[in-house]
Amino acid sequence: MRVKTITRRRMAHILIVCFVLLACAFQVQAAKNVILMIGDGMGPNHVKAGSYYVGGQTGTLAFEPFYKCSVRTYPLGGGVTDSAAAATAMATGNKVSNGVISQAGNGTAYTTILEKAKAAGKRTGLVSNVSIVDATPAAFGAHEASRNNTSQIVNDFLNGSKPNVVLGGGSGSWTSTQITTAQSLGYQYVTTNTQLQAVNSATQPYVIGLFASGDMNYEYGWPGGSTQPHLNQMASKALSVLENDPDGFFLMIEDGIIDHASSVNQVTKDVVELSNTFTMVMNWVQTHPDTMVIVAADHETGGLTVTNNGAGVYPGGTWTNGAGNHTATNTPFYVTGANANLINNYMVSGTMENTDVFRLMDTAFNTPVPEPSTLITLGAGLLTSAAATHKRRK
Repeated sequence: MRVKTITRRRMAHILIVCFVLLACAFQVQAAKNVILMIGDGMGPNHVKAGSYYVGGQTGTLAFEPFYKCSVRTYPLGGGVTDSAAAATAMATGNKVSNGVISQAGNGTAYTTILEKAKAAGKRTGLVSNVSIVDATPAAFGAHEASRNNTSQIVNDFLNGSKPNVVLGGGSGSWTSTQITTAQSLGYQYVTTNTQLQAVNSATQPYVIGLFASGDMNYEYGWPGGSTQPHLNQMASKALSVLENDPDGFFLMIEDGIIDHASSVNQVTKDVVELSNTFTMVMNWVQTHPDTMVIVAADHETGGLTVTNNGAGVYPGGTWTNGAGNHTATNTPFYVTGANANLINNYMVSGTMENTDVFRLMDTAFNTPVPEPSTLITLGAGLLTSAAATHKRRK
């Protein structure tokens, strides 16, 4: 009788394991899509400022529940990074000197996560509310010795990485010849939000939207009658174009105004716009659970410290490093969605290197999880084995 009782317990344990495996099979998916959202200049107190404004306390921005760790941002050789070096680290997994766009000191190009996604047959996109050839988006789709080589960055987009979606400001950096070249390559060119929303996402795989000569509008004091799209509107249209590729996509969305607004002590509204864009993205993810979503920052700007003035009121702020100047403060990092648990491979004592942002995305794209059929077969095998053992011992 004792042997029979132990066998039944073992049978029960195996059944539980099988049910857990089968349940996981329908809940865990590999990352077919990766969406990287970057708050340029967004340090921990920039997030706190936006949170105070929205809810009068910390933790009220949409992405805050997904906080994982802080990120070290120093460039090659150490010190305080600029956006070019920081974005290159996230885009390629390599440290470079300030001002350099995704290439080694000898001029050798570092392959970006956007280029790797494209090589894997995925669609790709770059969205920013500053110039689309500014340092952050450039680092994902170009290779230049200087971030100031804006005309060459355009050529790198058109003749090299060729993202499916390119949306932002910076039309002043594009020549009429480059626009004509883009159209000959199959891009639909738009310059207003009305034109952007009219793009047929189902049939048009390539879109360039340039909505300002330089940077786009600040969310603070958004001008009435503006023809520009908000960041969340550009991101939404990008998703509607990219989602049509069965192989998936990579999309970088930057709120670059957070950095620029710091120079005039107005950061809250654009941090909130990044949060609003995250909410839109997560609504989309509900029907696309095979998507990893990251919110990160390239560096902190200004040494911001904030005081809470209550919901709906701008918080007080002081700038310990001078308005507009970058600092070496670690930046916050948030991740959710498919393969988000891989972040645990890169954190040490609550921090990670900015180069590991690339590795996390690359690994997420390339780490398969067992198909449901595999786990069902495994579960069936365990049940058969358990039943046979049970029969012998009876």
